[in-house]
Amino acid sequence: MALDNLIKLHETDKRLLEIDELKGGLPELLNTQESELGDINDSQTLSKNKLKKLKTNITSSKNSLNKSSDKLEKYNNQLFSVTNTKEYEALISETDQLKTIISDLNNELSNISGEKSELEELIESNKNLIKELTNTINDNKKILSEQMEKTDKEEQLLLKSKNRISKNIDTFSLTQYTKLLGKYSQGMASIPRDSCNNCYTSLPPQLIVEIKYDKKIITCPSCSVFLYYKKDND
Repeated sequence: MALDNLIKLHETDKRLLEIDELKGGLPELLNTQESELGDINDSQTLSKNKLKKLKTNITSSKNSLNKSSDKLEKYNNQLFSVTNTKEYEALISETDQLKTIISDLNNELSNISGEKSELEELIESNKNLIKELTNTINDNKKILSEQMEKTDKEEQLLLKSKNRISKNIDTFSLTQYTKLLGKYSQGMASIPRDSCNNCYTSLPPQLIVEIKYDKKIITCPSCSVFLYYKKDND
């Protein structure tokens, strides 16, 4: 009967929920930590690539600075051997341009060096975070593995059983049950003390009789979960 299969499915889901609660939220925590670790690793890769480019830029700027400084020194020495005003003014113009270039290169080097220092600090900080988070994840995986060692096999059997039971339930009832399961963490409720065990609404006597003896699918008039009768010794 559809009702019997729904009850079997409900009992299976109840045990699966109990097993999930035994994990203590560790799976969700691990997912969060692994996602965070992935983000930090991505940031670390970008930072290292940027640092590599900065080092190349520093080398290039230093080479340009050295060439410009050598050229400036050469022009300054030539000032002492000029023979006319036109040549003197041309050299002064060249040295002024070189001084501007050298000043700009020094400013550029200063900015790049500052950015390089910040990146190196970030990379070192990320390195420590990656190490700490990796250790934490490994510890949590070990704890989860130890906690689930006894229930893992049962969980796999329950999942197979759930799949088998679900195939014997009509599509409409299964869809409704699944929606209720997602909303309340249970798609069915027993009726202890003549009330719904999900929302605790008191049920009319006639409805209680129907639930106990008619063996048909009946929903709670308040929360809509499927209702079933369970004897105290069940």
